[in-house]
Amino acid sequence: MTLQQEAYDLIKNQSESNLKIIIGLLKALPSKKSTKKKRLPVGPGHCYLELPEDFFEHFDDDNEEIAASFYGENI
Repeated sequence: MTLQQEAYDLIKNQSESNLKIIIGLLKALPSKKSTKKKRLPVGPGHCYLELPEDFFEHFDDDNEEIAASFYGENI
C-alpha cells in the first residue's frame, strides 16, 4: 500500500468538517513545488493560525517531551 492509499483509507470516513480541516492543513504544508505558505486555516470560517517561518523544520523537536507527558517518563 502506498502512502497516498493509506492517507485515502484514513480520510474516506471522516466527517465533512474534519475533511475541511485536513484539506486546510494539507494546503498549508510545504510541497515539493513551494514552501512559502505560512497561514494554516483552522476552521470553516476565516480563522487562520500564523506559523513561524521555521515551523515545519522544527515540528518534531519536542516529540519525546510530549510523549513523556502522555505516557510518563519511562517510554
